[in-house]
Amino acid sequence: MTDQDASAAAIATAASAPAARPPRLTREQSRARTRERLLAAAAVVFTREGYAGASIDRIAEEAGYSKGAMYSNFASKDELFFAMFDYYALGQADELCRRLDAAGDADAIIATACAWADGMRHEPDLRLLVVDMARLARADAAVAARHTKMFDDEWHQVGSRLSQIFPDGLAPVPVLQLGALVMNIAYGHVKQLHGGLTAGDLIGVALRALRDAYGSWPAAAGNP
Repeated sequence: MTDQDASAAAIATAASAPAARPPRLTREQSRARTRERLLAAAAVVFTREGYAGASIDRIAEEAGYSKGAMYSNFASKDELFFAMFDYYALGQADELCRRLDAAGDADAIIATACAWADGMRHEPDLRLLVVDMARLARADAAVAARHTKMFDDEWHQVGSRLSQIFPDGLAPVPVLQLGALVMNIAYGHVKQLHGGLTAGDLIGVALRALRDAYGSWPAAAGNP
């Protein structure tokens, strides 16, 4: 038997062998996977139909689960909406932080923030849901307080990384404000009515202006 024949025989044997079964998920893993699929389906339906137009039935159908599976994970449409918003908002902020950590100099950091913001135009686009989120938070003090803290933490993490565009990492404004500047431009829904500008364009202008003007400003050492 030639080497070519032996190789062909080995391939045929491997192809005829029964495929190994994937490891069986634990109950916790299965529940986590179901929850992730429900959140993904919720993001699609909420961004497509809005909060008012979306229904539990439609989201369950999108996910391929029964309505009972939906209610075993989320008690109400509001709870699902908040969980979906938090899941993707925190995930998008974490992704930005990971990219900024990998960037090099100031120009690379600014370019990274701009590219991240422009990439948010793809689904799920949470910018379409910001108004719904704000309306629901205003109606519930506990929800408002929880999301205020969430955004404070998120903005501080982003701002602390963006501060590296300045000499010695000392930004002329508090890092919370620096992070809020970028995140609010990125999530601003009004820009969707104007096709000529992107969030990345505006973020680039703002960060470069701050960096270039920094020499004439006193450093705000120890900014929170």
